[in-house]
Amino acid sequence: MKKFLKYSLACLAGTAIFASCTDVMDTKPVASYDEELVWGSEETINGFILGCYNNVLPYFTGSYSWESMTPNGILCSQVSGAIDTWASEQNLSSGTDAGFGRFSQLRACNKILQMVPRSPLTEAKKKELIAEGHLLRGMLFFDMARKMGRFVPVKEVLTQDDVEKFKMPLTASIAESYRLVMEDLDVACADMPETSDAGRANRYAALLIRSRAALQAYAYTGDATYLDVAVNSADEVIKKYPLNEDYRSLFINATTGGELIWSRYYLSEDFSVSSAKEMVNVMPNLPPDNVNNAVPEGEVKIKNATGQTFECWAEMFPTQDLVDQYLVIDQKDGKAKEWDKTSQFLDNVDVMDASAIKTVGQIDSYTQANGWKRNIPSNQDLVHDGLNKENAPLFRNYYKVKEGKDANISDLMYQHRDKRMDATILRDGSEFMKETLTMKLDGNASQGVRDKEDGGWYNTMSGYYWAKGVPNALTPRYIHNAKTDYHYVVCRAGEAYMNLAEALLLKNDIPNAVKAINKTRKEHGGLPGSEATTKAEAWKDYIRERRVEMAYENGDIYYSYLRWGKYGGDANYNRESAVGEEEGAVIKDLNRPVYKIQISRDRKKVLIGQCTLLASWNRNFTSRRYLFPIPQGAIDQRKLYGIVDTQNAGW
Repeated sequence: MKKFLKYSLACLAGTAIFASCTDVMDTKPVASYDEELVWGSEETINGFILGCYNNVLPYFTGSYSWESMTPNGILCSQVSGAIDTWASEQNLSSGTDAGFGRFSQLRACNKILQMVPRSPLTEAKKKELIAEGHLLRGMLFFDMARKMGRFVPVKEVLTQDDVEKFKMPLTASIAESYRLVMEDLDVACADMPETSDAGRANRYAALLIRSRAALQAYAYTGDATYLDVAVNSADEVIKKYPLNEDYRSLFINATTGGELIWSRYYLSEDFSVSSAKEMVNVMPNLPPDNVNNAVPEGEVKIKNATGQTFECWAEMFPTQDLVDQYLVIDQKDGKAKEWDKTSQFLDNVDVMDASAIKTVGQIDSYTQANGWKRNIPSNQDLVHDGLNKENAPLFRNYYKVKEGKDANISDLMYQHRDKRMDATILRDGSEFMKETLTMKLDGNASQGVRDKEDGGWYNTMSGYYWAKGVPNALTPRYIHNAKTDYHYVVCRAGEAYMNLAEALLLKNDIPNAVKAINKTRKEHGGLPGSEATTKAEAWKDYIRERRVEMAYENGDIYYSYLRWGKYGGDANYNRESAVGEEEGAVIKDLNRPVYKIQISRDRKKVLIGQCTLLASWNRNFTSRRYLFPIPQGAIDQRKLYGIVDTQNAGW
């Protein structure tokens, strides 16, 4: 790992800094360097290649921005006034740039492919490094294809003399784009080494990326041969890499064996909490004064043993919609069920009429020490009434513990759950950083614990916080400048099972698809297996499984929803299929509000209602968003040089 970081930093400092020297395409580095020095030894060549990793991997790591575009997550901050304006489509236009061009990054990849064959390395080593260059370029092509459909396919190192090549058009079609993606990934899968140093890709990483790309390619081209590619690529990964029993450790322990195939590593000497939005913008800020004001005597407060335990800037949160996906083991029949369908829940809880909730404080209300009122529901919760997007009710569920029952509704909801829930989400009663977090109305990490009744003041507004990929033993506390080792997972075996299951479902091989679903469901989730026998049942269980297995992981769920929308039918609420077409049916789950949870002080009642803060309920998905636009500014600029590009449909 240290070698990886050493090479990367050295390369960034001197050998891989490129910038544009023309208006439309990069042709040379800004800073000159001695090519004989760079390409004269394996060590310096590795330095150059690993510097390219730093230019490519940001497109494939991190979860912060993408999960809020799915029903799994929400971005909402009253401090900045921010919601996800791509999820609402308020901030999308023909000028939106999802990463067009990437000419300097492509130039670096092409430089590898040009110069490694001329180097003094052995032929075997050259073959491996050339394959690595193809992987990196193929990943850049893939990311542009899945976002914009088409791209400028620069496959060589251009110079200022290549005047005509500056006029290179976009790929003619999405099919051509994915053909180029697969050409590069095929070389990588064939020639990359079986093993690699920490932080560096190997053949199995390439295979997993290829299975991922093949699914997207099928959805957007309709070419069924891509399904075979997805199956075969995922199969090879599964045969090599086992699943880890401890799901949480995959994302907080920088191990190299077991399930992890490829990760991006950082050491604490160069990395702190503020270096990753996945830490600094998901952990709350809970000042002692606020907690003491909000939490009555006798209730659990924050110990703050080493100073204020939580002093970050949370604005991204999991939703109740995601929590709903984590099944519970019924304590009578041992079957996996939705949390509000188990015997232990129904035996102790009355199902109330959620539509009858009309007034502030109707379920619970109290006054904090300084006189601030806190209510379930709040005035903000009642900001609009009736059904709106996709017939989503304002309040979806209202439950109350039966009279005479001495039950804790949080325990009924959260105990005996899929093991991945507590590895992914902090909820009422979670233990984290040696603190017990409470999310009920008067809880120490609740929506109303700070100045704003509805949260979003660097604290939750959904009733949950993210735990996945968030170290839970940070020294001394969660503050922006606390140092920590960190890693992003790029590729792991769990995804291979998900990709395999999806491809098999598309091939109508239901029994084997269910076997793949059950592999992660049992080993990671600790649940009984799916018993699905019909296509509809299998798709329902698969979508649930992918949403929990791959939650908050590199945008996987957003791109999965785009595919599911293309498939239609059982994958998108029986809406029309549009496989191989540029647009498609509206994706229901991306076109509706998401939900939050509110728990009464005595933990006897729970209300599930829409996230309405800052109009965050108003999510939209129009059919044009199956692809982001080719930025109109780039189209206009290229037109000045005689390059005529067409815009994506609907933009």
